[in-house]
Amino acid sequence: MPVSKPLDYSTKQLSISLTGRALAHPCRVKMIELLIKYPNLTNTELTQILHLSRSAVHVHLKKLWDAGLINITYYPHSLGIEITEEQIKNYKKLETLFNFETRKTYHLSHLE
Repeated sequence: MPVSKPLDYSTKQLSISLTGRALAHPCRVKMIELLIKYPNLTNTELTQILHLSRSAVHVHLKKLWDAGLINITYYPHSLGIEITEEQIKNYKKLETLFNFETRKTYHLSHLE
């Protein structure tokens, strides 16, 4: 018989986890950068820019929205996506904190 574990995580712990999950895919990072550069893009425009299906873009946007990194407005045939100045500032803090530009990247094929 399976045992159910209680969810005794703090709001802070959940927030950090959701943010980490949201930024764990390079496509979502690229989406944030596009929204900073071109505010108020729609999901249709993102599908064209990123060459992804609408459903793939929707899944990525949902994870960014769950983490509070973007805002979404629902329209009849599209989604309006917005990133506020505060959200941009928080994203820039993460960039600074992790110093992404100087970090080397590794791939398993390079380790052989």
